[in-house]
Amino acid sequence: MGFVAREVKYLYWLIALPLLLNGCDEKTYDYGFDTGGFGGSGWPIWVESLVINEAWRLPVGALSGGEAEISKRPPGGKSASAGWVPLPHTVRVRWFSYRTQTFYEATAEIPEDKQKQIKQWFKKYPRKKYFHDLVTGIRGQGEIQLWWYVGCVGIDCPKGPKNYEYHYFELTPRIQATVAEGDARRHREGTRQEVEMGFLPPEVLDLIPPGQDKSESVTGSE
Repeated sequence: MGFVAREVKYLYWLIALPLLLNGCDEKTYDYGFDTGGFGGSGWPIWVESLVINEAWRLPVGALSGGEAEISKRPPGGKSASAGWVPLPHTVRVRWFSYRTQTFYEATAEIPEDKQKQIKQWFKKYPRKKYFHDLVTGIRGQGEIQLWWYVGCVGIDCPKGPKNYEYHYFELTPRIQATVAEGDARRHREGTRQEVEMGFLPPEVLDLIPPGQDKSESVTGSE
């Protein structure tokens, strides 16, 4: 009887496991993240932290100023795969603007109607043919904005860059960030590199607070 009981219990878990997994799938979605700067050339930034749903942190780092015009397509930059996770409802970001030597912080909240639209798009644009991205645009002037982006990647998709099929909609309007505390000297070497590469005018170096020896400074790439 003990052997039979164990066999029945094992069979039960074989049947229940797919049901449990399917239950999880109803609340999780497979999508990625695309983080880019916008605001035009001359506004490079360093993203210190980007946290989704106050649950997981994404590595970002340096971003160029990106495109000044984002009416035709969201900004692109660094991408990461999320895997099977819940839909985004908050995005918290902290970044440093090399141009103004200023730290910014902002939290964007995605409205419920936009979250419902994301779910609708997963049905309208199934994952077997389209990939889905949460796009986070960060501006050196101290603003962020979020979009949902879908691109066709199936074998029957239109071929060639000019025929590439993509769709997107705004998740949030442009949000003004808050100036945050921080020591700009931590990014001294990163600022120097941006100046040497011609992305910033030399006078930006005058904005760095004095009082730290170059050998003791922490680069902007940490």
